[in-house]
Amino acid sequence: METKIAKIISVLFQPLLIPTYTLLALFSLNSYISMMVPAQAKHLLMWIVFLSTFVFPIIFIFILYKRGLIKTLNMDDKEERVFPLMVTGVFYFLMYYIVWQSKLDHIYNLLFLGSALLIFIALIISFYWKISMHMIGVGGMMGALIGINLTAYVDLAFYVILAALVCGMTGFARLKLKAHTPAQVYAGFFAGFTLMLLLFLI
Repeated sequence: METKIAKIISVLFQPLLIPTYTLLALFSLNSYISMMVPAQAKHLLMWIVFLSTFVFPIIFIFILYKRGLIKTLNMDDKEERVFPLMVTGVFYFLMYYIVWQSKLDHIYNLLFLGSALLIFIALIISFYWKISMHMIGVGGMMGALIGINLTAYVDLAFYVILAALVCGMTGFARLKLKAHTPAQVYAGFFAGFTLMLLLFLI
């Protein structure tokens, strides 16, 4: 039963979905962060983010799998992650460029810049070690929410607590499935959390 729950958690908090979840959280706020973006623009941006940070990378990874260039969709070996991360990074930097060109508040720029940089960091680390991408994602989300809470003077306490729970559940899931060692889980969280928090605080 615990293994099934761990698999569900791993799918729900797949790292490529984290930018979409974070943007949804910001758009749900009753504050200037959300109100500065017109409703029609929100819908368009949500679709662009979902496609460029989840759908397109997933399609590309599936093509690599079908052609036998990676053994599993989970990319269990660190060597298998390198090429998919390179292409995913291109999509993420493209997303950052689109947001930057849209002249939105700097909060959104930092959010997607941080997401792109985390892909790059994961790529570099993957040449040498298998770090938890899941924990980089959820750790980055928590770091971003705390950073926004501290610098934009917006009450994100509920979402920060929710993100902390998600981090705990995701860490449990990755360990339960034996997808990572504790060191890989903690390192992933630390990398994601630290980079995103520093981006907003500096």
